[in-house]
Amino acid sequence: MPLAHLTAERVIRQKFELDRSSAWPDVAKSFRVTHPCCAACGGTDQLNVHHKFPFHYVVLCGRPDLELDPRNLVTLCVHHDCEHHVLLGHLDDYESYNPRVLKFVKEYARLTSQQIRADPIWQAAAARKPKHFDQMSEAEIDAFKRILDAKVPMNSALMVKAVAVRNESG
Repeated sequence: MPLAHLTAERVIRQKFELDRSSAWPDVAKSFRVTHPCCAACGGTDQLNVHHKFPFHYVVLCGRPDLELDPRNLVTLCVHHDCEHHVLLGHLDDYESYNPRVLKFVKEYARLTSQQIRADPIWQAAAARKPKHFDQMSEAEIDAFKRILDAKVPMNSALMVKAVAVRNESG
């Protein structure tokens, strides 16, 4: 895992006193079995399972099911030549995310980091990326929750599992 990603995980842990679910490693491993390539470039090494809506956002919004829900996941590479995870998944900021990640995966398929960063559309998206969770107002958090519920309706069984696992851990 790249240093920047590990640093982001530490920052999230410190800011929010929040760790990934103990079920996450098994979920990520299972997802990689069915999605073994980077969705952007087809690469098969240096991969991460990316949350379309970041795990800390969804857990803090009361939707811990989405940390474990395959509908919220996409495989992206962290290869230094293309950095699809950070550039397409997070718009070059691990504390934020790209609400149009799947569209960007298609548009920037097979491009290098340098080509992606040079693109004016990517630059505009990065400039207006979503706020870090701790910078969002209550109204913005409520709006985000409505987006989650509309785009990825709750899976009740997965919610029960996610809450149970979190309660066991914490």
